[in-house]
Amino acid sequence: MLIALFLHIALTVHRTPAVSSGLIDAAVAEAAGIWAPYGVVIDAAPDGCEGCAACGATDDSYRALTIVAVERRRSTVAPGWHGALGAITFAPDGAPAPVITVFLTDIERFIALGQLAGLPPSLWPETMRQEIVGRVLGRVIAHEIGHYVLRSPQHATNGLMRPLQFASDLAAPSRRPFMLTAADAARLGDRR
Repeated sequence: MLIALFLHIALTVHRTPAVSSGLIDAAVAEAAGIWAPYGVVIDAAPDGCEGCAACGATDDSYRALTIVAVERRRSTVAPGWHGALGAITFAPDGAPAPVITVFLTDIERFIALGQLAGLPPSLWPETMRQEIVGRVLGRVIAHEIGHYVLRSPQHATNGLMRPLQFASDLAAPSRRPFMLTAADAARLGDRR
């Protein structure tokens, strides 16, 4: 099966002490791996790129999205509920904003709930921690990109666009739980 390029998304991620280049690279690679089967190319925008022609913005298939990493959420969420790990906003006309917010502290707390290789996160070697946090961050970003490319705040009952994910799925190597449903894939195809 041959998948044609549908959309090219360049992500601009502002580095902070909590968001290293390695973490960004791992997150972008994970989001790209999830979206590649659907003809969506995701990569990191060159420094200073805002969607200019020099970065590849030669037609309407190119989009520049900004990732804003929030280390501490200002509002609290109800006990027992950890809140969203990422967010994108929609204008009154239904158009998604080209900005994705990710909540790093919440992502790290969420990861701490799970175990991988039988070990709690506090016992993971640093390289394993970077890999897993990057993978989870990439999957959170991929979900928010789904809202952007599908142009909908709606969620699916399963797959990438379901509203609640398990920490074990987000951290595990398999991308199988992060496929689009047939309905979402069809909606994406209709947008071509």
